Amino acid sequence: MTAQEDWSFVLAPYLLAPSIGGTTTLGRVGGDVSIDPGDIWDNFESGGMLRFEGRHDTGFGFALDYSFMNLGDGATSPIGDVRVNYEQSVLEAVGTYRLNGYDGHIDIYAGLRHWDIDTQVSVLTGPATGQINRGATWTDPIAGLRWQRRLTPKWRVIMQGDLGGGVGGSDFTWNAMGGLAYDRWENTSVFMMYRALGVDYEEGTRGTSSFFEYDTVTQGLLAGVGFRF
Repeated sequence: MTAQEDWSFVLAPYLLAPSIGGTTTLGRVGGDVSIDPGDIWDNFESGGMLRFEGRHDTGFGFALDYSFMNLGDGATSPIGDVRVNYEQSVLEAVGTYRLNGYDGHIDIYAGLRHWDIDTQVSVLTGPATGQINRGATWTDPIAGLRWQRRLTPKWRVIMQGDLGGGVGGSDFTWNAMGGLAYDRWENTSVFMMYRALGVDYEEGTRGTSSFFEYDTVTQGLLAGVGFRF
């Protein structure tokens, strides 16, 4: 067996129909922000999501996951007539190790989740009208588990979760998802899952123009196709 044959790979483009909720603060302006799936599709400007995994016969492997969304003025806030423009990109790079068992297998993983956030707040009414642009990039360590079990020869259930942050990046980040995969063809699967991704990040001094807060949860249905080779 050649070195290349010792490896197996999965390439999976996917789509997410998310809602984004939480608190965003830019300097002295901010508040609770909510973007539902209808807002996202109405104001969607660009985006993409892709996952790539590799696993060696020894059980060791890696996974890369990238998602990007550019939303127009798709959010409102109860602090007044406010419009928020979001650009959110998240890149995950982890090392993995697979444990095989009678009831399925568990992938242990640890690595990094990198965030790149750009936010533009336009305050249209109230005492502080105007436009503020702020953003931040940071990287969080993460660690978690993914469990899979075959229900039938073609159907699998998948559950995954991780925790991270607290070291040089966000105060806390977490990820949880679960769903089903259908191995319809020999080298191709389709999957549908529900995913929630949360982060609590702050920088600067609260109450000053330097302050930036991004405390949000992005969640929704996820669907895609996995190509094995």
